Amino acid sequence: MTPHPCPDLELLFAELEAGEGPALDHAAECEACAAVLEEHRLMENDLYRLSDPLPPPSFVANVMARVAAEPVPQRREVWSGVAILLTSLMGGLGYLLMNDQALGHLGTGVASFLFEGRLFVEGVLSGAHALWATAGLAVATTLAFLLLSSLYGLKRLAGSVPTPFEA
Repeated sequence: MTPHPCPDLELLFAELEAGEGPALDHAAECEACAAVLEEHRLMENDLYRLSDPLPPPSFVANVMARVAAEPVPQRREVWSGVAILLTSLMGGLGYLLMNDQALGHLGTGVASFLFEGRLFVEGVLSGAHALWATAGLAVATTLAFLLLSSLYGLKRLAGSVPTPFEA
């Protein structure tokens, strides 16, 4: 039995790309063709690594150190927040003025709140009076704890306030 001659490399690579063919069947049995395909696979992997190099291991740490060293000025954050707030308010106002139904619903809601608001306030005050009469010390302690812990948390978030000469 005579061995089959090895196929042309272009045909072998074309069938490798297609995923099937007699040249690939031949390469499964032929050591020389299998070695050529393995070398091609390794070279392709190396080329992929060269085209997309990984960042150095210290990249994230260096970026975070630079960010921490140069914080955003507080004034810029305040003005950005004010700009966002004003844009949102202008959008909402524009929607109310351009949409008759929304303006009508707003008017109805305000009138309903003013009419029924008195009953709501009376109910809340009655409930607060009953709660204070039955558990005044516990309520006062809980409210003081919530207020002080919230203020402490806000102070920690805000950090130290710069003096006028530092700003």
